[in-house]
Amino acid sequence: MESGLCAGVVLHPTLPPLFHQAPNRKVMKKKSNKDNSKTSTRNLVYAYLTIAALLVTATALVYWINYQQLKPSVSYIQDEIERPVEPSLVCMVNDAYMGVAQIPVPVNDKTYYGCCEMCVDKLNNIESARIAIDPFSGNPVDKSEAFIVVTNQQGAVAYFESEANYNAFKKN
Repeated sequence: MESGLCAGVVLHPTLPPLFHQAPNRKVMKKKSNKDNSKTSTRNLVYAYLTIAALLVTATALVYWINYQQLKPSVSYIQDEIERPVEPSLVCMVNDAYMGVAQIPVPVNDKTYYGCCEMCVDKLNNIESARIAIDPFSGNPVDKSEAFIVVTNQQGAVAYFESEANYNAFKKN
């Protein structure tokens, strides 16, 4: 034996000394085909369970992402709903209260507001984007001159011809 090696260590002819191992005293019995089929079945069950767990996780993740997108980006307390808002805080294309100043869009000596370049383009080029219908009178209203009110927790707004129309609408 070489010096520095423990007694009972069997030297392997092709492995370096670091990989030499002590002799295994147990004799391993050969697995039968019956054992292999049990192992194969067990592995198959584990594979199916793993796939099922991944599918459940993916489904939960997709649901959670969609739920997050459906939540209002600005939360409101009940006192903020059905109250007038500044036109500059409303995207007049999406008819949504945004809570922050929007991009002013001057058209024919009137100022409209949009949240992005696409909305600015629509306000500049599509007249129907600048008009709303008063929920009380049913008349068309220019959004730049309207009395604007937040109507729900998601930030939707309604455009009224006047504050008197809004008050009459609230009474109904």
